[in-house]
Amino acid sequence: MTTTDNSVHDGVVFTTSQVVLLTGLHRRALEAFERAGIVSPRRSAAGQASYDQHDLVRLRQARNLVQRAGMDLDEVRQLFALQDQIEQTRQRLDQMVTELWEVLDRTVPTPSGRVFTTGSDGRAWPGRQTMTGRRRLQR
Repeated sequence: MTTTDNSVHDGVVFTTSQVVLLTGLHRRALEAFERAGIVSPRRSAAGQASYDQHDLVRLRQARNLVQRAGMDLDEVRQLFALQDQIEQTRQRLDQMVTELWEVLDRTVPTPSGRVFTTGSDGRAWPGRQTMTGRRRLQR
């Protein structure tokens, strides 16, 4: 993502010189990682790159994959793209589960709000019993 906005997730911004020192990468290697799409630093109006903590983690991982696992930059980019897809899918699944619980809470009104009950021994059964010693599963 190349923008002129320097706001980042955690508020910490690193310059190219700082990234070179922190990652052990040569400036040209950093540029190659950027061209390959492994990182996309934000750009100031003057064109100066700035990196966030996520970029640093990615660069260190990419360096290790290239140096230790012998992967080329395109393979690293593809791996990171798959990791991003998995994370997006995981977030979407969490969102869907939350929405499902909200629908269940609205459509299955019960005094305890239970759809099923679990015993202290780990067994589960359908029902909304509120007997002592039984608990609702955490969402």
